[in-house]
Amino acid sequence: MATSEHNILIGTAVGLICVNMLAFAMIILGAGNLTNCPASVGIVLYLLGSGLTVVISSVIGVFIQRRINKKYAAIIDRRWPNLILNLSALLINVAWSIPGGYWVFSNMVPDFYHTDSPTYCNKDSFFLAMWTCVITWCAALFLLWFWYRFHRAVTRNEVNLREEEELSEVYSSSSET
Repeated sequence: MATSEHNILIGTAVGLICVNMLAFAMIILGAGNLTNCPASVGIVLYLLGSGLTVVISSVIGVFIQRRINKKYAAIIDRRWPNLILNLSALLINVAWSIPGGYWVFSNMVPDFYHTDSPTYCNKDSFFLAMWTCVITWCAALFLLWFWYRFHRAVTRNEVNLREEEELSEVYSSSSET
């Protein structure tokens, strides 16, 4: 395995660990504050659901990725299965952030200090839910942009390779005559 492949593997592992640590924090805060947000019960449900969605998609993704790696030896052959796997995980997480965003941003100014207030919400739960919604949407936009640019670059490279092959065939046939 080349050094760049090791770096990609290490970077992926570190990224998965960080994302899953955040997901476990969401699960713990959501489960611990089920009754501490009468302003909107959906906020803690969003934390629980989003955390579980991230953890489950990570675990399933690792197992599916191992099967993809066994089936396709060349990295270029893994492009479409990886794209489908990553897009499906992204779409599930973004789909879950739609009701989460509604629950969070419809209660933009909850009461953080008076626990008997009907607009009370635990401050940590609220801000974690708010920032994970914002980060999820920003990450989704960035990844869609990145995948689009990457796909265009790969397609352009494939077209250039085909053109070079056609030119080399033309030159080789003209030199033979």
